[in-house]
Amino acid sequence: MDYYEIFLNSANANSGSTTPHSCRFNLGSVNDFIPNAYVYQNADYCFVKVKYFSVEETTTAFNTAGTGTILVEINGALPNSVRSNSISSSNPKNMTQSNIIGIVPTSITDNTYSSNTFDNDFVKCNNILNGDININLKDQDGAFLALTASKAWVMLLCVAFDKKPDLISTPNIREFNYF
Repeated sequence: MDYYEIFLNSANANSGSTTPHSCRFNLGSVNDFIPNAYVYQNADYCFVKVKYFSVEETTTAFNTAGTGTILVEINGALPNSVRSNSISSSNPKNMTQSNIIGIVPTSITDNTYSSNTFDNDFVKCNNILNGDININLKDQDGAFLALTASKAWVMLLCVAFDKKPDLISTPNIREFNYF
């Protein structure tokens, strides 16, 4: 796998810097800075994980709101990921496709277990290096977080691609045998 790290700050979002619970970033420009990223520019999918996350809200604010877990979601459903959903009388199945790329505990006192450490794993998703990505922050019940606009969040995403040896090892100059 080839790994790339992308640091995001909600204060620098293309849109949403005043509504930090929903921010849009253009990750297409990543290809201008990361060596060999152009090899994966047209890849259909990648793997993403939230490696680090920090928000300037206090645990008191999360205690008041009852937010024990922060769900980090992106636009678009993930192909190999599901989540529970409320059951309706017309549809007793309560699973739906998920768009969660990371889960972060808030360490509020109302939770039986919650710690400041988290270890998210990679999830498969559409190639996020091809333009805009929306990052939404929600609580464990799926409601947008009530974050203070003047307090930015920061996140370190780790993006990974399956290596394509036939593309990576292709030399720029090929030898030709002329009769």
